[in-house]
Amino acid sequence: MRVLEPYSKTPAEYAQDPNQANVSWVINAGDPRLQLTQRIAASGSLGRSRLLADFLMYVVERHISNRSAEITEQQIGVQVFGRPEDYDPGEDNIVRSYARTLRERIQKYFETEGKEEELLLEIPRGGYEPSFTSRRKALEAVPEGGATSSAPDIPPVSEVASEGSTESDAPTKPSRMASIISGSMHLLKRMRRLCRLHPLLTLGFGALLGIGFTLFIVRANLQLSSDQAAARVLWHELFNKDRDTFVVPSDNGLIIMQGLIPSPPPLNSYIDGSYRTNIPSDDSWGVRRLIKLGARRYTSVTDLEFVAHLAQLNDVAPQRMMIRYAHDLRMDDLRSGNVILLGATQSNPWVELFQPQMHFQFRFDKDVDKELVITNDHPRATEAPLYTHIGDQHTYGIIAYLPNLSATGHVLIVGGVNMAGTQAAGTVVLTPRLIAPTLERARTSHGDLQQFELLVESDNVATNASTPHIVAERIGPVSQK
Repeated sequence: MRVLEPYSKTPAEYAQDPNQANVSWVINAGDPRLQLTQRIAASGSLGRSRLLADFLMYVVERHISNRSAEITEQQIGVQVFGRPEDYDPGEDNIVRSYARTLRERIQKYFETEGKEEELLLEIPRGGYEPSFTSRRKALEAVPEGGATSSAPDIPPVSEVASEGSTESDAPTKPSRMASIISGSMHLLKRMRRLCRLHPLLTLGFGALLGIGFTLFIVRANLQLSSDQAAARVLWHELFNKDRDTFVVPSDNGLIIMQGLIPSPPPLNSYIDGSYRTNIPSDDSWGVRRLIKLGARRYTSVTDLEFVAHLAQLNDVAPQRMMIRYAHDLRMDDLRSGNVILLGATQSNPWVELFQPQMHFQFRFDKDVDKELVITNDHPRATEAPLYTHIGDQHTYGIIAYLPNLSATGHVLIVGGVNMAGTQAAGTVVLTPRLIAPTLERARTSHGDLQQFELLVESDNVATNASTPHIVAERIGPVSQK
């Protein structure tokens, strides 16, 4: 497995990298196209993502070396993302997904850090070969009276996209306060016209307006100082303008294949795909069909509803929210970004990385009908050591808020022993009234959040969670059991 470390080299360091010694174009260190590319690759606009930097350097190297025939989705998938030679880009869209992000980040570079660059770079849509243009020519090409952006004409792209989505602009989400103020200004203009006709109304209207506005502000502040204000701390830490947030829905293809494999595959086997090739040989139509279905990209309606709800939160930064299919996630993402993992180890093997840090853990129990259970190794007085949905009408889920792999960001795990359990955990996270008490207890004296975990229980009615509630809580790392 190819593991790429976070990209942190300066342009000069990249040019001197001995691992790049066999790359012909590095010899021509004075090429302005190369120098520009190195500056972009090492910039903060790429979010210190090694994968984005490798993607950019690969396509530019091939372009400068007149090897454009190698700038294909297939070759990028193999050379940059470590896919096997025979992988199918039609079923694995990792290159297209990262290309959307790379185009947007290049645009951001020229709007911020690179606003003084004389040479511009873009990767036109419909392909992956880069194009270089002088800023002067780009400005001269703008028609009179048109926009005069200092960056290449690359439309902004929403990163809240999944397989099959189109590269369209992300809708701007107006804030609730802005809408209220706009409506208030419209009402104020109408009342002013009325006051010109009836001057005696001016004093009364002014007093009434002042009282009403004061009551509105007091009411809004009271609302924001309670449950909603507590919940905003969580979303402010998970979503910010300086770091990507990867939202990773469950891979339900793994669930489809549960009948063919003895237990959920470990993370290494999931990443390299060997869990599909190690299935005992059986040439029956049903087995072949299950293997084919298990290789496709399926996720649950529960996860889709969670992501849709998440995208509507005012505190979410849509330009930094990136949807990643579980098989497309990389270790680099878990080091450099914030991550929200949906599902349990059975459907999202990345959860396995963080279970050693967790008080409550998922376990595949072969003795309980090959089902997923939740263990509680150090139960308190009113808690049980094992939680399972087998034999009753209850389901269980886990909410875990942990450091990412480099301890520079955060990971939120929202998963359950089944789909209803994940739904129950998601409902608690997205409901300020339910999550706020824990968030208040988890806040440090500096106002940020420390690690916490919740065990959620809910009735399970026809695979749907109802009336979820918290049955156990832990605040602080595992060492503080």
